[in-house]
Amino acid sequence: MTPDRFHRAVIVVALCAATLGAWVADSSVAEGASPPPVTINTCAPILSAPNPIITPGPSFMGMPLASTSNGMSIKFVNESKVVAKLVNFDVESNGSHFVIRDVGTFSPGVSIDHQFNNGSGQAFLLPSFIAPNVKCRVASVEFADGSVWRRGQPAALEPPPSSPNGLIATPARLTLDRQTEAKVFFVQSPARVAGFKETNNCSGIAAVNVGTAGDAAVTYSVRPLGPGTCAAHVINENGTTVSVPITVH
Repeated sequence: MTPDRFHRAVIVVALCAATLGAWVADSSVAEGASPPPVTINTCAPILSAPNPIITPGPSFMGMPLASTSNGMSIKFVNESKVVAKLVNFDVESNGSHFVIRDVGTFSPGVSIDHQFNNGSGQAFLLPSFIAPNVKCRVASVEFADGSVWRRGQPAALEPPPSSPNGLIATPARLTLDRQTEAKVFFVQSPARVAGFKETNNCSGIAAVNVGTAGDAAVTYSVRPLGPGTCAAHVINENGTTVSVPITVH
């Protein structure tokens, strides 16, 4: 290997090694707040070095020292015991701030590796590779059972409320934003009943409507109206009740 090729190889190795350390996962937790149920293992821009012939740019000994992002790559693990269905990541990258929303089925303990278009087109120079310029943290997590974790919340993830009278609501609580068209919850009885009745205090917050009903189960549709918190109460013929908290952001 000629000295020139050797120096170029050293530069390539140095750039690759520096790139691995060019992001910070913010796992800090405020005093009294619960830790994130999702761990970020990697959060970094998807970089591609430009072709110096097509796109001239800064270089050293013929090696390009600039790179353009094609988006973000995030690897994470759901550390809780409940399946997650939505994870929001708060990202600061190269002076820009944005939120990455990942929707899916994220089982506990399974490593997830997803790529996103957020941050595409950002330019990174050599100093950016050396000094960390990407900061990622978990902003919120929504779980399949209806529970939600948000950064800074004062208590650990609350388990969904249970009903001691045999009626079971699935999910046990609902969280919606005003752009959500509607969500449903399902109430089941261990025995046949003549019917179900629903009452709520959701005026101006959410519209709760019965969907399908049987002799042992009923489905309700919830449509957001405005921000706030309320609850739907489903009562069977014996007067036993199960309540479903509803939050609209």
